[in-house]
Amino acid sequence: MMDHYDVAVVGGGIVGLAHAWMAARRRLRVLLVERTAAAQGASIRNFGMIWPIGQPAGELHRVALRSRELWLELGEQGVLPVEPCGSIHLAHHADELAVLEQFCDRNTHSVRMLTAGEVVERTPLANPHGLLGGMASDTELRANPRIASAR
Repeated sequence: MMDHYDVAVVGGGIVGLAHAWMAARRRLRVLLVERTAAAQGASIRNFGMIWPIGQPAGELHRVALRSRELWLELGEQGVLPVEPCGSIHLAHHADELAVLEQFCDRNTHSVRMLTAGEVVERTPLANPHGLLGGMASDTELRANPRIASAR
């Protein structure tokens, strides 16, 4: 007897898993086909970073923030370990600091400037030599891509 599915997804990377999960949330029967038993290739190349700050302002940033919400939902449900980690972008040169300040001034992302002391306090392994400051964002998450694609 053959099993019947509503949707077949080829590829168990992050994109394939996202499609499979969204279909399953709609109560569709999903068949996920993956070439290997463990995560390889593109599935693990982003090192598990959910990084909304890396998207330009506008629709892509809104989509990235929605993706962040979904990842947090998976974490809250105990499906995957998801850890809010934020990010800090360092400035050791005046031009770098100016770019970070301009980014903050645009007010398109939830970011804030940090003094050099605040950077070192939050990130003790940051190189303090010549450090002028940094920009902090609290939107980034960390998930283990090997666990994510295995489940």
